[in-house]
Amino acid sequence: MRQFQVLGFVLAALLTASIPASAAERTIRFALTTLPTRLGNPYATSSTPSITTMSAMYEGLTRIAPDGTLKPWLAVSWTNIDPKTWRFVLRRDVAFSNGKPFNAAAVAASVDYMANRARLATDGLVRSDLPPLESARAVDEFTVEIVTKNPVPTFPRYAAVVFVPEPGAFAALGPDEFAKAPVGTGPFMLEKWEPNKATFNAFAGSWRKPKMARLEIIELPDATSRVQAIISGRADIAVGLGPDDVQALEAAGHKGVSWRDGGVSAISLVNTREGPLSDVRVRRALNLAVNRAPIIDIIFQGQTVAANQPAARGVLGYVAELPQLAFDPLKAKALLAEAGYPQGFKFVMETSVNSGASISAYQQVAADLAKVGVTMEIRPVQAPQYLQNIFVTGNFADAVVVPWQVAPTIDVMRAINIHSCLTLKPWYCDKDAMPIITAALAEWDEVRGLAMRRELSKRYHDQAPAIFLYEQVYFAGLSKTTTGFADNYGLVSYEDIVVGGR
Repeated sequence: MRQFQVLGFVLAALLTASIPASAAERTIRFALTTLPTRLGNPYATSSTPSITTMSAMYEGLTRIAPDGTLKPWLAVSWTNIDPKTWRFVLRRDVAFSNGKPFNAAAVAASVDYMANRARLATDGLVRSDLPPLESARAVDEFTVEIVTKNPVPTFPRYAAVVFVPEPGAFAALGPDEFAKAPVGTGPFMLEKWEPNKATFNAFAGSWRKPKMARLEIIELPDATSRVQAIISGRADIAVGLGPDDVQALEAAGHKGVSWRDGGVSAISLVNTREGPLSDVRVRRALNLAVNRAPIIDIIFQGQTVAANQPAARGVLGYVAELPQLAFDPLKAKALLAEAGYPQGFKFVMETSVNSGASISAYQQVAADLAKVGVTMEIRPVQAPQYLQNIFVTGNFADAVVVPWQVAPTIDVMRAINIHSCLTLKPWYCDKDAMPIITAALAEWDEVRGLAMRRELSKRYHDQAPAIFLYEQVYFAGLSKTTTGFADNYGLVSYEDIVVGGR
């Protein structure tokens, strides 16, 4: 069936006439699965798809490079003043798209807004990706001090998602109206926001002036529609694809790209209630029972690698020396018998994913577990209910799929915090690890802090809180004339994209 679909895409490409170069080709057409509900509100969230659209209009104080290192962005340097205070020196060549100057007062206004939890209760969730903020003040026109409620040694890494709107416009319009007419410092300005399309004009005064005159972001929920949009010329870039979709595009003469974001795909095993999964021997057995090779080589076509710890290569705290998780069904059976489950057992795994490469990977895991006598029922749950179960009520099953994500800090502590006793309704809690976690979060010395992170990565490898599968990988399609696209932990450098061969 898939072969016929690929042939259909190729035929469509042959039937699509070549359009002569024109001004219309100066528009970047970008296809997403969905548009965010509050497209222009910089305080809404730093998760996808919001961060993808947000990076056309806004910028953080810092940016984290693909190799995990921290780079200057709107701030050119930073200094720690005391355990809770950071001083940032800002760029002097930046303006907002309405012509107002970008300065320390604008940054202070943004931080003060995010520090007010009551004000953000209904219109902003980006604070969930930031440590609690206390206040900010402008030291001079281009120097700002940011105060956190608690000591945060790695705060400059969080500053990558401290987006700064123009304070005058935000105060005048309020969050809802400002979201419809946002004003930032990014390379593009929102022109029109429709239910399934957002159009932008280039901001010629941006310090990162774009190469193209316009940007159009369109919502196409179905992956096949996004592939067809590339082939028909309706889109230049399509994200949220799978490896088969990329193969179809390449067969039609277009391009596919893949990248990793430092996160890990895994099936988290609940140890906070009585049952087989509270026994570390059982959790280790399940990891030994899974053959990751076909998942990586066939389902993901070799575009990623096996995971064996809470974070991927390039992440602060990753331990390269840790052994890979072996595929050893005989040892898995022996461990299950030692734990008192010689005949295996049954458990339910919940996920908000019900199609694509990820669900194929989970089905492969279920097939492998069945060979050692363990039945894993895969239960898809609608995303809103799933998030409610995980983060609010704690009404989740025996295993859950919660990303081991490290953005925005690209620090293993981000993933460990989520998968620890610190979570409101924890699914995995290792009380013996908590003193190390607490110490690592508060450690100012970089060498000691890194050593603690590595110790935690090793502990999570040994304690097997999840069936670690593969380093998270993403796929996108590009038209044959598109260059310059890159996804950097959700942020897209739109100013580097060129379409139509220009």
